[in-house]
Amino acid sequence: MAVVKTNYVKKGKGERATAKANIRYMEHRRGKDGQKMSRTLFTVAGATGRHEAYRMIDEAEKGSYFYRIVISPDAKTEDTRKDLYMREITTSMIHLLEERLDTPLAWVAAVHDDHTEIRHVHMLAVLPTRLCKEDCKTLIQTTTEAALEQRRMRDLALEQQAKAKEREEAAWERERER
Repeated sequence: MAVVKTNYVKKGKGERATAKANIRYMEHRRGKDGQKMSRTLFTVAGATGRHEAYRMIDEAEKGSYFYRIVISPDAKTEDTRKDLYMREITTSMIHLLEERLDTPLAWVAAVHDDHTEIRHVHMLAVLPTRLCKEDCKTLIQTTTEAALEQRRMRDLALEQQAKAKEREEAAWERERER
């Protein structure tokens, strides 16, 4: 089962600065051996920059909640080959959250697959309200389903590629024996 951790930036003085610090962490967390790293930030529209993410924070309506969300498909059952499209899983989860809250959401995320064996996505989302326990359970369920479906599809594609390669090699062998 996928892990989805959520917490929000405490309201009050400095909440936007804390949200921006989270953006910097997402983009520049050091790599496995402490080396400097720069990761691509993304939204539903694709790659984005830090300044656009800052603008999202600055333009958030008063009273908004800045949620830090970490998405991590299970390495033993879902991301077994470390080949899942993490952005696709992220957008599936955020679409469900938008439907659940009945509003489009502003968010930015980055894939972290370079400093631990467990690949994950860090996200900052601007929400109009706090999430309840049921919302969090639904996020976990949706993320797990998206990861498992993608795993099934990727495994099927790999299986079909292997069979095609076997047929090609068998044909080559028959041709060679002539």
